[in-house]
Parts: sequence; structure tokens; C-alpha cells
Amino acid sequence: MNKKTLLALVLAVAMLLSSCALIEKDPEADRATPIIHVGETVYTKGEIQDQINYQLSYMSYVYSLYGMPFDATDPEMIASAQQQVIDYLIEEAVLNQKAAQLGLTNLTEDEQAALDQRIEDSWNTNVESVKNGYFAESELAGEELDTAIAAKCDELGLTRDLVSETETVSFMQEKLHNYVIGSVAVTDEELQAAYDAGVASDKETFAEVPDAFGTRTNNASATIYYRPAGYRMVKQILVMFTQEDQALITQVQSRIDQQKQAVTNAVATLTDLGVADAEPLLNQVSISVPQPAMAVSFGDGETRLTKPVNTKAPELDITASFDESVDETTASAVKALAEAKALQAFFESQLTTATDNAFINIDAKADEILAQLEAGADWDALMAEKTDDPGMQEGAHTAATGYAVREGYAIMDEAFVNAAMALKNVGDVSPKARGMYGYYIIQYAAEVPEGPVPLEELSETITAELLATKQQAAYDEAVAVWIAEANAQVDYEALK
Repeated sequence: MNKKTLLALVLAVAMLLSSCALIEKDPEADRATPIIHVGETVYTKGEIQDQINYQLSYMSYVYSLYGMPFDATDPEMIASAQQQVIDYLIEEAVLNQKAAQLGLTNLTEDEQAALDQRIEDSWNTNVESVKNGYFAESELAGEELDTAIAAKCDELGLTRDLVSETETVSFMQEKLHNYVIGSVAVTDEELQAAYDAGVASDKETFAEVPDAFGTRTNNASATIYYRPAGYRMVKQILVMFTQEDQALITQVQSRIDQQKQAVTNAVATLTDLGVADAEPLLNQVSISVPQPAMAVSFGDGETRLTKPVNTKAPELDITASFDESVDETTASAVKALAEAKALQAFFESQLTTATDNAFINIDAKADEILAQLEAGADWDALMAEKTDDPGMQEGAHTAATGYAVREGYAIMDEAFVNAAMALKNVGDVSPKARGMYGYYIIQYAAEVPEGPVPLEELSETITAELLATKQQAAYDEAVAVWIAEANAQVDYEALK
């Protein structure tokens, strides 16, 4: 290689290195690149990226709370977060400018104090959330725990300045929102139209699904405009099984469920073997199932017989007299089916015994309640004291109104519905009725008259719902106009 060639190569390498240096981005300068222009407000690339990173970190944290995966490196997730941040910042700038124009950013002493308290509460809530989410099982305590939580907050991009900024923006937006909606009102015509539409809709819904009225009433899930025929309101004093008896009943029921599955599996096996009807073969199987022996208990100078409950499968004595046409595989499958059926029947008998015992154990409590009612005790006072039904206890809305029930209401225990509907007059009280949870003692609390709920009973609720909808629509429309007028500019190319 001659000197000229070597010199040319050196110059070429030097130029290449020089050009690389020229196109390399300065991180600080890159972060300072203006991206969004909204009037005089400018958001830089760094500000946007920080918001995007915080958004992705927060979403990752929320997903983790529910044990769900979240890929913060997914391009689609990043693009979605980026657009959300851009839209948010544009709206933020527009609203801030509008609030300033209207003089709403000048806070009174009371408003400033309220804002400061909101910032403090929000920061504490976020820190507590990080603590519960990341350090619930940590052995750290005191200053070490506080330091670890602070570090995790920094890692997540959660700073007090960010919380302060967020709460301040929210506070100003609320003032602006209240300013916009101040003149919004609901007219009598709008109220009447909403009421008429609600009545028509409910009447149609309850005609198609009668149980829907009871469900909505009992759950207080929505405003009700129409009452269908056939319903009444009832209250109950529930005397629940003891925890021990309920646990035993649940255990025996699980054994029944296991045997039902065993029956299903055995039938499927025989079907695969070409046996469409197993009854003739089952008739050739004899099974002896040992029953638990009666026991005598002694206590308090009293002798009584008790019925024990067996939760373990007993040893069965199985014999069969199949003819030569039944092969060994089929015979084995038939025996398995017979055994599963026998054990299912056995545990069903044990469930009956367990349930009978459970009712015996709460008889005295239920009888005492009935005696107090018979003696003139106030129903509501006694119910508040004695009922085991959470829906009839203080704080539940149904404690005051009762449950809505009708004949055949499928949402509740059939035993409860039958006892409730057997009552003739408002104020009547049922005898103790056996149900799936224990004894039901039920009062016929009130009639449910068929027809539209009077407008005067609903006007306040309907007006509030309409007003909230109109106010939000007015605010959304105003914001959309302000954003369009602001003509925000976004340099997406520079954001890459």
C-alpha cells in the first residue's frame, strides 16, 4: 500500500468518525426538544417521555395487583400511552389557559387550604398503595421500610411534585367545570319525558323478566319506575346453622358432588363399551352399605339417642351374578357404576341426617324468638338484635324496606319464597321455616302496588340524574370547542 492510499484511508476513517459525532444526539438537548405547542404553552420531549414512562409503570403496577401480565415494551402499548399523554397534555394546557383567562386560578385562602390538604391526602394514599402492593410481606420496618418505599416510588416515577401538579390541575379543572355548568338546569318537560320513558321501559322489561324487579329492588341497582303485579315486601329473622353444622353439611355435600361425578364417569365408560342401558346389568349387582350405628349420649342426667354422620366412604360388600355374555371389562365398569350410585345414596342419607341434626341444634333459639314475637315484641327491634341475615342488619338498605319477593321468584331459596308467599296479611309472621341456611322467620312487611311509581317519589332522583348528564355534556362540548380553537401543534416526528 503506497502513502497516497494510506492517507486516503485515514482521511476516510476520520470523516466517518466525524460524521458519527455530528449525528449523535445530545441527551439533554434531545429532551428539551419542543413537541407540543398550545398557544404559549410548550411541552418538551422529556416531559412527554416522563409522563409516558409513568403511565406505563402505573399500568404495570395495576396489572400486577390482579396477577395479570403487562408488557411495558410492547410498541402498541407505548403508542397508546403516548397518544393518551399527548391528548391529556393538550387538554391540560387548554384548560389551564381558560381557567387563567377567567380568573379562576386566583385561589382564596380556603381554596388553597383545601388544595394543600388534597395534595397531602393523595400523596399519602399513593405511598400507602405502593407499600401494600410491594411491601405487604416485607420484614422491613421503621426508617428502613420508609426508605425502601421512597426508592420504589422513585423507581415508579411517583414524586410529590408530580402528585402536587396532578392535584392542582384537577382542582383548577373542577373550578372550571363548576363555572361551565353553573347555568345548566333541567326543565319540567325534560323531567316528564324521562319519567315517561322510564315507566315504559320498566313495564316492558318486567313483563319479559318478572324476576328483574325483585333483583333491582333488593340490590338497589337502579331507579325503578314501574312495579309489576305479584310482589310483596318481606323481612326475616334468620336463625343460621351453627358453624360446625354448616361445615359438616358442606363437607357431606362435597362428597355427594364427588359421587355424582363418579356416576357420570362410569356411565360414560359403559357408553364407550357399547352399553346404552345399564339398568338390566345393575339389577344383577347386590351392594351392602354399612350404616352408622345409633349412639347413646349421656349428659346432664339425660340419656338420648343421637344420629351420627359419616363423611368417609364405608366399606361396601359388592356381589354380582353376570352371565357369560358380560365380559370382565364391562362387569368391572358396571360394578364401578353401582358403587358410585350406592355411595351417592349413602352420602345423601348422611346429608339428611346432618341437616336434621343442624335444625335440632337451633330449634330452641328459633322457638324463643317466636315466643317473644307472640308476646308482643317489636319486630324491627327483635330483628336487629337476633337476625343472622346481613341484609336485615343495620346499615343494609333492605333492613328498612325488606326483600321484594313473588311466587316462583327464582333468585332466592324456594323455601324462603314459599314461606313468604304463604302469609295472608301485612304484619303476619310465619312459623319457623326450614331453609338452606337455617330457620326462616318471615314477616309480611308491605304490599307492592302494581303500576307506575308516582312521579313525585322519583322527581328528585330523576332530576339529579338528568342534571348530571346535561352538565357533563355541556362541559365536554365546551372543552371540545376550546381545544379546537387552540389549534395545538404536535411534532410527532421529533418525538421518535
